[in-house]
Amino acid sequence: MVYGIIGALDEEIALVKEKMTGIEEHRLYGRSFYTGRIGQKDVVLVCCGVGKVNAALFANAVIREFKADAVINIGIAGAIGAGIGVMDVVLSTDAVFHDQDEIMVKYYPFCKYFKADETLLSLAKAACEQVPLHGKATCGRIVTGDQFVNDPAVKFSLRERFDPCCTEMEGAAIAHASYVNDTPFLIIRTMSDSADDGADESYDNFIDTAAHQSAAIVLKMLELA
Repeated sequence: MVYGIIGALDEEIALVKEKMTGIEEHRLYGRSFYTGRIGQKDVVLVCCGVGKVNAALFANAVIREFKADAVINIGIAGAIGAGIGVMDVVLSTDAVFHDQDEIMVKYYPFCKYFKADETLLSLAKAACEQVPLHGKATCGRIVTGDQFVNDPAVKFSLRERFDPCCTEMEGAAIAHASYVNDTPFLIIRTMSDSADDGADESYDNFIDTAAHQSAAIVLKMLELA
C-alpha cells in the first residue's frame, strides 16, 4: 500500500521528509514529489503549495502518477468551532468548500460534503492517543476556501453556515480529487490561529510547532498501520 502525504507548506512536510528512507525525487508540475519509505510503509510526499487548485492538482498526481492508495493531508488551520483553540488538532469527518455557490451541487461530482475514510480516521484517533499533543484532538468538519480567515465576522459566518471545526485552504480540494478517484482520504490539521483579528500574529508564532504536530500524528499513523 502506498500512502500519499500532502502539505501546502514546506514546514508542513519537513518532519515527514526527514523520517523517510530511500528517497527519490521526481519533478512534476514544477514541484518535487518524494517517494520512499517510512518504516515498512511506502510513501509519496509532496508540498503542493497554497490554495484549492494547487491542492486538487497535486492530489490527483499523487493518486494517478504515483499510485497512492490513500491520501492524507497534513498541516495547519484556523480554529472555528466553539471550544477549539490554538494547538488543538482536528481530524476530518468530512470536508466542504465554503466559497462555492450552492448551485455547484447540481453539477459533477454532485457532492457537497466529502466524507473522510473511517479506517484512516480511526487510525489517526489512535495515533493522537500516543503522540504528546500540545492541545486536544477533535473529530469534525473542515471547511476550505481560497481565503486566510482573520476576521471575526467571517469566522462567525462560517460557523453559522457550516458548523465546522476549522478553516483552511486545501483540504476539501484534496478530498474532492480523492473522491472522484475513489481513493480514501483524511485531513489532519493543527490550529495555528483562531481565525480572528489576531490570526496573522498567531500564525507567525505557531506555524512551525503546529505543522510539526500534524506531521508527528501521520508518522505515528504509519507506525500503527
